[in-house]
Amino acid sequence: MRTSMAIVIGGALSMGLDSSADAAEFGFSSYGLGGSAFGAGATPPPGTYVSFVSGYYEGKINAPVTLGGVTLNVGSRVQFFQEAVNGLYVPKQKILGGNLGLAVTVPVGHIDLKAAVTGPLGNTFEEETSGGGLGDLTARIQLGWQEADFAHTVYFQGVAPTGRYAVGFEPNIGLNRPGIDGGWAFTWTEKTTKLQFNSTLGITYNFNNDATDYLSGIDFHHEWAIGRDISKGLMIGIVGYDYRQLTGDSGSGARLGSLQGSVDAIGGGLTYTTMANGAPLILSARHYEEFAVERRWSGSMTILSGTIRY
Repeated sequence: MRTSMAIVIGGALSMGLDSSADAAEFGFSSYGLGGSAFGAGATPPPGTYVSFVSGYYEGKINAPVTLGGVTLNVGSRVQFFQEAVNGLYVPKQKILGGNLGLAVTVPVGHIDLKAAVTGPLGNTFEEETSGGGLGDLTARIQLGWQEADFAHTVYFQGVAPTGRYAVGFEPNIGLNRPGIDGGWAFTWTEKTTKLQFNSTLGITYNFNNDATDYLSGIDFHHEWAIGRDISKGLMIGIVGYDYRQLTGDSGSGARLGSLQGSVDAIGGGLTYTTMANGAPLILSARHYEEFAVERRWSGSMTILSGTIRY
């Protein structure tokens, strides 16, 4: 149950938290890096699962990016806090021998920006803004199989531009661009060492932001985690992610060029499984430090989450 429930948290994070670990418009992606870690390839047994996720990112930009048609220059800083509620339903009926999962995530967030801003007329000024609101909703479908010590899952998810957004230097929570993401994840436990190896690979395709005529490029993301049970219900290990923008940005709003960015990150994480009123409860915590950053935000991210089965 520990392994199979861990994917619920991963699904909630990957859908619900906009990660500033990417290039593209505003340096944010519709897929939240760091969301998939322990138990990445396991789809849980039939039931209804609810996850509550909190994430905090703090970083500084090392290359200019655009936000709502204006330019944020090198040295601009961001603090972003987001919470999300994810509901996942796994029916009893199997498809192609695997467990089907259907999920929806609703995020809300708050952002603080301190930036040297260049406007459409080329004028530069120091500015600060903050605010909160609804984020972009995401729906996901996944299908997973378990074969002895190896579990793997394929998934497809779509992002709807429902979040708070306005043109200009505004505290935007949503990205105002639809997106789709698909990928494959696996979890393998080595019998001798009892180490758990996890990996998630995916591709994100972004549609045009019509408000700014900005088409962000195609993204590749890879997340990984290696952990070990050190006591009953407690797994501790190392986690990380890698990101590469495969194609450049385009459109009249992409005044800064293609902005093909990249980043790697590493950190520590843990999960703890217990029972609450007769139902399994899994708690998770992870922290990432980014490095090898090119043309994007550079900083650190912390993710806390809890999942319960009904």
